[in-house]
Amino acid sequence: MHPPLPNRTPLAGLAPLAAITALVLMGCGPALARIPAAGKGLRTNGGVPQAAPTRVCAFNPDLGLPNPLGMRAYVTITEAEGNTTFLFEQFPAIVTHDRLQVEATLALTRQVVFYKTGLEQARQIMLRHPSYYADLVGYADGEGFGPLNAVLACHSNH
Repeated sequence: MHPPLPNRTPLAGLAPLAAITALVLMGCGPALARIPAAGKGLRTNGGVPQAAPTRVCAFNPDLGLPNPLGMRAYVTITEAEGNTTFLFEQFPAIVTHDRLQVEATLALTRQVVFYKTGLEQARQIMLRHPSYYADLVGYADGEGFGPLNAVLACHSNH
């Protein structure tokens, strides 16, 4: 049996799913019932918390079209709990400094979150308002979100 969690724990500021994940990784799964709002946004399956349904869209290479962002970057769109998040990620690049012999990599991620906005509506916003896409990828693209939108495939975790 795990000791009870105090009212103010390092997990208290985390979103419920993040707190649950942290506890499971620490081996404290039975303590879930003692986290404030641990059940918010979660379904149960035989008493075991399950994540709320999400939908995810990502580049689909099976379409036979190239990724408009190139081979080293991609966008993932996730709809969860009524919000839609666009996550732009570039694969890490090796960075060097002439005087130091330290290996380092640089990874870049950017995200745009549309609160209380479904996936389809968020995609339409990206199509109609190019400034959101420019903010996401970090540069103005004359073609905007359209080419990327055309090569996305979506699935649900229901």
